[in-house]
Amino acid sequence: MLNNSRMKRIWIILLVVVMVVTMLTACSQQAAPNSPASSGESETPVLPTKMEGDEFNNGAIGLHGGVSSCSEYSSQIGIDVLKAGGNAVDAAVATAFAIGVVEPNLSGVGGCGMMNIYLKDTNEYIILEYMETVPKAVTPGWFNKDEDSYTAKNAAVPSQVNGLLTALEKYGTMSRQEVMAPAIKLAKEGFKMDSRLAGAIADNFDLFSEPGKEYLLELYTNGGIPYSEGDLFKNEDLANTLQAIADGGIDEFYKGDLAKKIVDGLRAGGSLITMEDMKDYEAAIREPIKTTYHGYEVIAPPAPSNGGDWLLETLNILESYDLKAMGFNTPEYIFTFNEASRLGLADSYAFIGDPAFYDLPIDKMVSKEYATERVKQMPKDKVLENPPAGDLPVKRLDPTGEESKHTSHIAVIDEMGNIVSTTNTLGLGWGCKFAVPGTGFFYNSHISNLEHDPAKSDSPDYVMPGKRVRSTITPSLVLKDGEPIMAIGSPGSLAIPPAVAMVINNVLLFDMNIQQAINAPRAMAIDRFGPTMTIEQGRFDEATVKALEAYGYKIKAVKDYDSAVGGIAAIYLDKKAGIFYAGGDPRRNYKALAY
Repeated sequence: MLNNSRMKRIWIILLVVVMVVTMLTACSQQAAPNSPASSGESETPVLPTKMEGDEFNNGAIGLHGGVSSCSEYSSQIGIDVLKAGGNAVDAAVATAFAIGVVEPNLSGVGGCGMMNIYLKDTNEYIILEYMETVPKAVTPGWFNKDEDSYTAKNAAVPSQVNGLLTALEKYGTMSRQEVMAPAIKLAKEGFKMDSRLAGAIADNFDLFSEPGKEYLLELYTNGGIPYSEGDLFKNEDLANTLQAIADGGIDEFYKGDLAKKIVDGLRAGGSLITMEDMKDYEAAIREPIKTTYHGYEVIAPPAPSNGGDWLLETLNILESYDLKAMGFNTPEYIFTFNEASRLGLADSYAFIGDPAFYDLPIDKMVSKEYATERVKQMPKDKVLENPPAGDLPVKRLDPTGEESKHTSHIAVIDEMGNIVSTTNTLGLGWGCKFAVPGTGFFYNSHISNLEHDPAKSDSPDYVMPGKRVRSTITPSLVLKDGEPIMAIGSPGSLAIPPAVAMVINNVLLFDMNIQQAINAPRAMAIDRFGPTMTIEQGRFDEATVKALEAYGYKIKAVKDYDSAVGGIAAIYLDKKAGIFYAGGDPRRNYKALAY
């Protein structure tokens, strides 16, 4: 047996061992420098594997960075830039250039756009507007829509390159070469074509086959046979163009050898764009417009967007109604939502144009006081056949120009808390369907957005040298307690502001996650001239459709998940949990990625 003194020594040794083990365990559990615990958080959030209702697998959940865009290729490029240390602006610019490769029919360096930026360090909100301008030599009557829409004459001064590189220089952290290299590689090495692009090529094959369009056939057919879904598609001409931009920047595209090649090619096709038009172009930094909505704040772009004021006015009108009590997508809710939107639409076309040419009552239009007046004009049980514009102390404009129908949206968040919502467009699908041989990209169709008849000079779309083109693109942010919780936007022409408003309501009022909110059925009255209701009819019961007809809507049925009712890309940030949710619209094959 052990004597008492020996037993005592053993217990002391055991006690010391236990203390040492305890201390080592405590040390090993201290947070690593980059772990959530080291920044004051108690533990790393547990990520759900998938959002409820994400039946098509378009969404993503993350802690560090996220991108939602039109393609998995472009979203992955944005994610890779974030992982390499870039911020949200770097990633948005990289993604936008990549979209010009994988979705060349809807946006690209021959087009334009707007960017809504939040910078965390300075708590700053910025609208970078880069819409195209009218060439100085264009005069009323020079352009004929019936004859010139699919020619170089329809191109306004391309502005996307100036806008994206201005964003990068002012608010990004990476070089042009770093940010553009992935898009250059994608164009050079190729990607597998998706069904939407293959369909767009097939739909335009006859036009591409017309005399004088040989370069388009060279780009988008394989020996005269249109590319199909799944084919490897390369665009080495575009890769070379992007490389020239990466090397020479804004000066190369607007003043250098590339600019001369662009101008010479456009003018050979009938355009009046000059080197002076190119070198004079500058993106504009504008003050965002905003309103409050059920305790949140919504920030949108001002003119020449006529989508931002439309969105905010619609939300202001809707705030007067108990939408939650009506219930999600009930006939009463659909009626109330759409009539409010139609009043906003009427004002957006009656009072919005290029702010350099018109006195615009935007502050009044997005005010609560004005919404109170507009609520008095809301119908109770029958649609407004022709919603009136409001009573504002400026000359009412008579909009007549055509609206762009094809755009592409991107939403980005980074680890630092910077957020970007940006929409880019060529106007019509494939823009003006003109490309300068050897350059690999199409030009916008925004001259056809303008009014060219001298008898209609009161139109805000009336053609004037240097005028910036109006557009409904509406890259938006939603804030809570002064900080953004959502970046959201959509393609789709007149569907853009109502699609954005619908998803905002679905999240804020009907407690849906962002992907559920995007996937939810849509019914929207987006005919500027009458009460036509575009509806994903297969997703609404017969009683609802009949009730909408009883209100006076003329039903225009489209297929389920149809891009006619928009194509949302969005990110929602759950600040309490430290998790964000990125959503992509299946209506446009959008794909969100996160990490």
